[in-house]
Amino acid sequence: MNNCRLPDAPNGLPLNITSWPGAIDDVQQSTPQAAAGAEQTKHRRTRSGCYMCRQRRVKCDEARPVCERCLKGSRECIYPQPKPKNRPKSSRSDPATPVPTIAEESDSDEEDADSEGQRSSPTVAEAASNTSRLESRSQKQARSKDAASREQDGQSYHQPIPSIEHTKQEFEIQQSPETDGSSPLSASRAGSRSSLHLDNFTSESSMSPEKVSFSQLPQHQQSYLEYLRNNITYHHYFFRNDANYFLHKILIEHALSYEPLLYAVVGFAAFHSTLEKSDGKIQDFLGYYNKSVSLLLKSLAGGQKHTEAMLLTILQLATFEEYLGDWVNLIGHQRAAYSILTEFYTPRSIMENELRRKILAWYARFDLFTGLMSGYETVLGRDWFAANESFHRWQAEQHPEDIHLQIEAAIASHRVAASDMALLFAKLKAGGIAPTDFLRENKLLAARISHWKKSLEPLLTDKRFIVTSFEGAPKREEDDIVNPYQPGGLLRGPLFPLNFILMDWLATNIMHTYQTALMTQQPPPPGLPDMALEVCRIFETVERWPGSDRGSILQARAGLGIAALFLPKDERHTLWLRRKFATIECKGYTYPPTFRDKLAASWGEPEIRHWWLPNDEGYSSIVRSIRSFTEDRTSKPTGQSTEDLRRLKGLFDKSDIKD
Repeated sequence: MNNCRLPDAPNGLPLNITSWPGAIDDVQQSTPQAAAGAEQTKHRRTRSGCYMCRQRRVKCDEARPVCERCLKGSRECIYPQPKPKNRPKSSRSDPATPVPTIAEESDSDEEDADSEGQRSSPTVAEAASNTSRLESRSQKQARSKDAASREQDGQSYHQPIPSIEHTKQEFEIQQSPETDGSSPLSASRAGSRSSLHLDNFTSESSMSPEKVSFSQLPQHQQSYLEYLRNNITYHHYFFRNDANYFLHKILIEHALSYEPLLYAVVGFAAFHSTLEKSDGKIQDFLGYYNKSVSLLLKSLAGGQKHTEAMLLTILQLATFEEYLGDWVNLIGHQRAAYSILTEFYTPRSIMENELRRKILAWYARFDLFTGLMSGYETVLGRDWFAANESFHRWQAEQHPEDIHLQIEAAIASHRVAASDMALLFAKLKAGGIAPTDFLRENKLLAARISHWKKSLEPLLTDKRFIVTSFEGAPKREEDDIVNPYQPGGLLRGPLFPLNFILMDWLATNIMHTYQTALMTQQPPPPGLPDMALEVCRIFETVERWPGSDRGSILQARAGLGIAALFLPKDERHTLWLRRKFATIECKGYTYPPTFRDKLAASWGEPEIRHWWLPNDEGYSSIVRSIRSFTEDRTSKPTGQSTEDLRRLKGLFDKSDIKD
């Protein structure tokens, strides 16, 4: 294990973000008052100083919003969030204790829900509806009409937990990383962030920062949080770049201060833990999920001010909904997240620290996902995606030696192109753009998509990070449709995330090429099956390589779903796909019924509506229970957009996949 000390600006993340050309010009307008207050404040020993002063081991005057030392040094000044003095007694409730549904809670807090967990439970869509109603009342009246002006005052609705770049630096200096390699994460070989020198790799998962203490929690909650820290990776959350520090440190810290988030995070860990048990039961995790939603509703109904922890709760529960295949409720939850996100931030202010950037990345994936699947543009305006790209491109240019920053810039650039694609095709379908203008803009978009991959060639061809040995991997099977051990076919170390980003690019290219052919009434070009096979090859290679992270298969599932529509429909190819879809569902990701129905019709194999493999091979009791529960609780679409998402209009509209 490498114990190298992090640089003064960890991973190239600037401590003075105002040097970013796109930064808010008035970030430091309140600093003269802060400086004046600093002159009157006597230095003293304290544990409540800002993170930068604590890291530098100097006295902090604790002036707000910026202390004197950070002001003079043009450093980003962030204070720790105060921990709650008293935890509600309800935090120690056992998940086995029945949790009332939303309708029942209004009548009685004592009525038990079904102990088997099969009964109708509170849904994310209901939580989103309550959030939206609250947003339309007192919260809207209380907040400023201009979000940018709120930034000028140096105020926020919620004092944020310190950004990742500050806390990582502090803990790296205070202690050495653990090197016992006892947990699966400590042995992880992927996701490292560092300079281009192989000997200097330092990954988030291997840094082992000072662990968040949650010994005050009941034992069952402690065990699941420990499971999350040791077994859940950023792949399980579908972050495209290493976010383990955020998940294992920052997210847990927020959860300890906000009970609905605590139950959501614990429930997500319990969900994955249950899937690994031969005797796992749905009630092992469902109680946590129900409790989180009901507590969130109480929080909203009680008029509590919106916080970042509340926004994180919504995003965590939305991730739950995606795993369960309940995309109708997912889109309602996404709207609630949008309401709070745009209440808190502007496209520029959300880039001010790593916590905010992670929130944007988490939300943006849902926005692009639902937009592309339903055939609509993203809810979040293009200026948000453009500001994100501008910031990460600027960081990458400032620190060209930092692989992590180059990957972040590539992700941001791809998101802008994907959002532009969703917007362009949505405008054409709605008659919002003339055909000639569409053809012109679409040609430019195609060039950008092509250029994206070419710009990454220096990284994609770097021989130091190309997997050359598949020792320990299983032998090829006779019915394989791809060669998973193709030389140069997989990237490792800090470039491991690029495997999935490349799958995203292939899927985007496939969708753009196919949709263009549909819109222009031209036959699809012959190269689509080849791109689809390349997606399958990367998937198979990631699945078989012994060095892949936990959760990597789940990360790769999105591109596989699109590739399946363009592969040959003979028995060899369809059976290969059926095995992969079964593997993904056994890992917890449930494909929605519409997707299964479409493939069943396309392949002429109606039995896959029930299960992917013949004779219920691999169809465990817990997977059966999850499918049954999801199908029973899935809400009916509440509008055209949710109906289009349920139908996967963005994939299947105006197309006959039998042809």
